[in-house]
Amino acid sequence: MNVKKASFTDEQRKEIQGALKRPQTPHVYKRLMALKLKAVDGLRSDETGAYVGLHKSSVNLIVRRYQEQGIAAIIEKRHNHGNRYMSYEEEKAFLQGFFERSEAGQIIEVKEIHLAFQEAVGHPVTLSAIYYLLKKHEWRKIMPRSRHPKKASPEAIEAYKKNN
Repeated sequence: MNVKKASFTDEQRKEIQGALKRPQTPHVYKRLMALKLKAVDGLRSDETGAYVGLHKSSVNLIVRRYQEQGIAAIIEKRHNHGNRYMSYEEEKAFLQGFFERSEAGQIIEVKEIHLAFQEAVGHPVTLSAIYYLLKKHEWRKIMPRSRHPKKASPEAIEAYKKNN
């Protein structure tokens, strides 16, 4: 069987062991442990995966990422708050114009916000993303109603006027 074995320098082995001694989140610790078992203990990818609970291809991916990008690729945060199109402050500034219009008494529809947001971002955005944005900034649906729910019927009003 032709198995390509990953090679590590002494400095890399020390770097991995040093990173394992510092406190890490569980998923980072698992990746570092997979690296340690490969680099220091010399285990195969399938054996390493069995010990740490990863598939052998995941172990190989971790090793390759470490060799190409260094320890920072294993330890640092790889994702940045999901699929956000703008930062929180940018979103707040974007909604400020609509807020001022609503304070002036104008009716604002989600469709308007959706179109303006797509224009600001420069590509199509789902409508659910707009509803999430509004919920995040504590906007709620307020609609003017045609009449008060406890208002008496027109007949009751006329009867009252006749009796008084």
